[in-house]
Amino acid sequence: MQHYELTYIVSIKYLDADLQRVSDTIEAKIKELGGEITSTSILGKLRLAYPIKATHQGTYVVVEFNLEPLNLKKLDEQFVVINEVLRHLIIVKKIKTKEEIEREAKIAARLKKEEEAAKEEKSEETKKELEKVEKAEEQKIKKVEEVKIKEKEDNKTSLEDLDKKLDEILKEEII
Repeated sequence: MQHYELTYIVSIKYLDADLQRVSDTIEAKIKELGGEITSTSILGKLRLAYPIKATHQGTYVVVEFNLEPLNLKKLDEQFVVINEVLRHLIIVKKIKTKEEIEREAKIAARLKKEEEAAKEEKSEETKKELEKVEKAEEQKIKKVEEVKIKEKEDNKTSLEDLDKKLDEILKEEII
């Protein structure tokens, strides 16, 4: 037996119940040919790269199964009868060893750590930039306040000068 992966696209116009019916039909056909299904996963509704039968979106389903290579062509031919399936693709899938799975998990964990470190570094840089902006704004506010204080002092001085002049005028004799 050989391990295969089948990916097929069901038109978006079919509801979840219809999708389940199509999925059951395909799994039954695999089992009729002596296949053994190892996993099934629905990837969800996605936009198609190009329209197929005037449809722009479809539900992607992935099925992994074991089947004799002689029966693969029969299975492929049976997809012509299923109208709900827009496209399908069957590929030979290598069964991963335990060591390969562990190695991939380690790589994924390392990538996740590196990604988190990069995000943290960016957030620290962003915090520093925000602090710089806040300091600059505080300095601007202080300068504005200083200018306002000077203007008030200038106004006070001019009012005092006006008072003195008024006193002088009043002291003078009126002609």
